[in-house]
Amino acid sequence: MYWQKAMNSWIEAEQPPHKNIKNLNKILKIPEFICSLLLQRNINSLEKAKQFFRPNLDLLHDPFLMKDMLKVVERIEFFKSKKIMILGDYDVDGTTSTAMLYKYFNFKGFNVSYYIPDRYHEGYGVSLKSIEHAEKNNFSLIITVDCGIKALNPVALANSKGIEVIICDHHLPGENLPKAYGIINPKQLGCNYPFKELCGCGIAFKLITAHNLMSNDQCNINAFIDFTAIATVSDMMPLIDENRIMVFHGLKTINSNPRTGLRNFLKSINSKIDESKISFNIGPRINAAGRMKNGKIIVELLIEEDVEKANILSNEVEFLNQTRRSTEKNVLEEAETQIIQNSFTNIVYSDLWSKGVLGIVASRLIEGSYKPTIVMTDSDEQFLTGSVRSVSGFDVYEALLKCEDNIFQFGGHKYAAGLKVKKSNFESFKIQFENTVKDSVSGKMFQKTFLYDLLIDFSEITMENVKILQRMSPFGLGNKKPVFRTNNCFLDHTMKFVGKESQIVKSKIKDESGKELSFISFDNKEALVNIKSTFDILYTVDVNSYSGKDEIQLMLREIYLK
Repeated sequence: MYWQKAMNSWIEAEQPPHKNIKNLNKILKIPEFICSLLLQRNINSLEKAKQFFRPNLDLLHDPFLMKDMLKVVERIEFFKSKKIMILGDYDVDGTTSTAMLYKYFNFKGFNVSYYIPDRYHEGYGVSLKSIEHAEKNNFSLIITVDCGIKALNPVALANSKGIEVIICDHHLPGENLPKAYGIINPKQLGCNYPFKELCGCGIAFKLITAHNLMSNDQCNINAFIDFTAIATVSDMMPLIDENRIMVFHGLKTINSNPRTGLRNFLKSINSKIDESKISFNIGPRINAAGRMKNGKIIVELLIEEDVEKANILSNEVEFLNQTRRSTEKNVLEEAETQIIQNSFTNIVYSDLWSKGVLGIVASRLIEGSYKPTIVMTDSDEQFLTGSVRSVSGFDVYEALLKCEDNIFQFGGHKYAAGLKVKKSNFESFKIQFENTVKDSVSGKMFQKTFLYDLLIDFSEITMENVKILQRMSPFGLGNKKPVFRTNNCFLDHTMKFVGKESQIVKSKIKDESGKELSFISFDNKEALVNIKSTFDILYTVDVNSYSGKDEIQLMLREIYLK
């Protein structure tokens, strides 16, 4: 869908002083506009530039700086001859964490198994059923990954049955912590670890790194970093500091020596794997299993070494992904009919919707109706369950805190959360959440804005400069792909329409200098076919490789008609 944007919805990023740009240009000998991009990312010296362009594994922080790490590692070693259960969440972060710990500790000779809770019958995290499973199968230790920080009752139950628990989690702790033997979470009080934004798999990587350092039989710990790259990107963690390093090297591993379980996915993608391929191809496929069936199959796939068995598992996951896509499409169409145009929130519900697609649908609704969104369905006879997504600059977790009296259970982050509400409280919760959001923004409707990095001319976009821009990857939160603006552009070629519904537009575009570049646009067809004058554009820059030739290609984001 196309909306003509008001010019004030396009906001230029704060620009560094020109003298600073000049100084960095002298040091790095690269174009000034790229120096400006680096300064926006606080890269203002040769040393910082080296670390940015050449992420070094040696710069990863000491894992023993994390609170409880030493005693946790020592305790795990104590349980080497006993049965250990790895318990992870059913999403990408949880399943990759679980697979990583299983592979590592199995390699080290531990008696280790894994458990992934069922989304539909157990819900998120450490369930009472998982504790019962551990007791029934004589596990002495449970290690949680990507969950557990708020599992007060399940951990207490485990303790009562003589089962010790170690929690590895990255979610915000509550006021009270579970009575676990040890907790690895850099966000807990008293933890002096210098980087707080690791995903669950990042925490798990720190755990095996610490254990490996204390082992007599050390292994190549970086062989597990591909798990961390997939999880970090899929969980939308900021790609700065340690995350940038691990994703950078994890992508190199995936492209050079992919593990058996991933090879079918990579074949279907048929191109170099970068962060966008993880976000839009690998991550959704992995998530589909937990959404539509059970995340256990993903762990099975990720740890499988036999090619034939991996292919069978991969095909099943692909089928689940196709099912997820069709289910998502149907739920989205139904949810859109419930949108109230003049409200400050989107709160939609049906007892027929699949729990597995609620979060995806919530994100899709925001694309068309830009406001905090909650998508809910039945959990059981008494409760509703839902996924919450927010818009830029609005802390939805804080908003939920103000509605606690109408919520049975919730958890999450600034921009995403999950919740459980009694059916009897649903209507009062809707009113309360709507009013909370309205009051928080002082009655002003949310406006989608588009932040761009620089205003430039096409003359700056040379293949040499584009290759420097590509070296700024991996891109994501904290290091977004540069978005440029160019004014007074015009079309001088016939447009080509491709895709299933011919919505994708390909053609060439010129700016005032007369320089011509190829472009592709995914959702501006209506505007492009009706252009009668010059226009301004927001875009990113890529290289399109076809038949052995490289060509600069602009990815059009937004168009402003004069």
